[in-house]
Amino acid sequence: MSMYLDRDLSFGAVSECLARTAAEPIAAAQALLVRRDEEALAEARARDALRGLAPSGEPLAGMVLGVKACFDVRGWTTHAGSRVLADAPPAAEDAALVRALRAAGAVLLAQNNMTEFAYGALGLNAAYGTPLTPCMTDAPRVAGGSSSGGAVAVALGMAHVALVSDTSGSARIPAAFCGVAGFKPSRGRYDDGGMMYLSPTFDVPGIIAADAAGCLRVDKALAPDSALSLASAACGAMPLAGRIFVLPDHVEDMLVPQVRNTFSAWLERLRKAGAVLRRMPMPCIAQAGAVARDGGIIAAEAYALHASRLAADSARYDPRVGPRMLLGARVPAHAYLAAQRRLAELRGEYDALMAGADAVLTPTVPMLPPPVAMLDDNDVYLRENARVFSLTEFANRLDLPSISLPGDPAAGNAVGLMATGLRGGDRALLAAAAQIEDVLGSAARRRN
Repeated sequence: MSMYLDRDLSFGAVSECLARTAAEPIAAAQALLVRRDEEALAEARARDALRGLAPSGEPLAGMVLGVKACFDVRGWTTHAGSRVLADAPPAAEDAALVRALRAAGAVLLAQNNMTEFAYGALGLNAAYGTPLTPCMTDAPRVAGGSSSGGAVAVALGMAHVALVSDTSGSARIPAAFCGVAGFKPSRGRYDDGGMMYLSPTFDVPGIIAADAAGCLRVDKALAPDSALSLASAACGAMPLAGRIFVLPDHVEDMLVPQVRNTFSAWLERLRKAGAVLRRMPMPCIAQAGAVARDGGIIAAEAYALHASRLAADSARYDPRVGPRMLLGARVPAHAYLAAQRRLAELRGEYDALMAGADAVLTPTVPMLPPPVAMLDDNDVYLRENARVFSLTEFANRLDLPSISLPGDPAAGNAVGLMATGLRGGDRALLAAAAQIEDVLGSAARRRN
């Protein structure tokens, strides 16, 4: 974007994204479901003209936006990647965050593909196609889900930012598999009006951008500095050498060798940069996912939201989605409520363990993107789907801000480094993430 003068900043950015889209027609067809090429160019020209007449105060000027298909965009059908809602009437107005991002200067270009109703972490979609990771090309491999299309679009330069949702890792998993950054905020940081839920308990809107600096730029536009506490602002200004990061001791045994080796190398570089790394037991993290699953929280909430549609039109659901939603009808109320109570206790345990620390560091995903072909078997799919969000889900269960940082896409490295912070400490986490990225060099690689 820096190659364009301010007078043609938005037009140049949109033109560049359209050129990248034209250069990758197959990937574009998989990742982008609706496009507004001419409208985006016209909007960009108008924004540039207005900016030339007077300062606009648009913090996201020159950024091109993609929106996950579970957010309302006026005139588009919010089908959430499902044939079930393909014939639904188009949205009457933009979702709150779509409005906010466009008001801040971002130009909307496309609706992004996703796993049907966000119920899956690998990114498969039987109705609209499955986006593939651009990082590993030895075989067609999944891009991760459920925000698959947004991650691919940002990774290939078809957009600069994607508005996504995150239930169990849906922003961070595809970011890791596609070599970009994915941010899940604390609950309530961003307005979720006009977002279609999978699980009201765990869903939050999120961001995918090329790197942590991009996520930080968007966060500043959506949650201005005036909303920060003094303590959070001071923490965000700390140098990396003054930061303490916790390494949960149960994680290493979950990792495949390439992920383990990459993670170890990153930790060594952070150690040399002055970061303090503390390995310690964190049972609250290890238990959070199991508590949510045993209590059937997502299944019960998904079923409650879809019960009438499932009764009338279950055959149109993806066979990997509909049957799992139906299981929610069997969740006992006492199990659901007990799980909610236990998660509240685990949040308190996490807060106590993290006193004085800045973030938990883990790989984002314990494995590499699996080939699409191996997921044809339903048992394999269910096993790999559970495995892929095994490290990301605790941030949703405990309501914590969390970000996946990119590895080295040029080296075909589909491994992400995840930093998870303190509830409400979103800005401090993003500032620390940008510093980590600078030490690892991944941000510089993406910008060059």
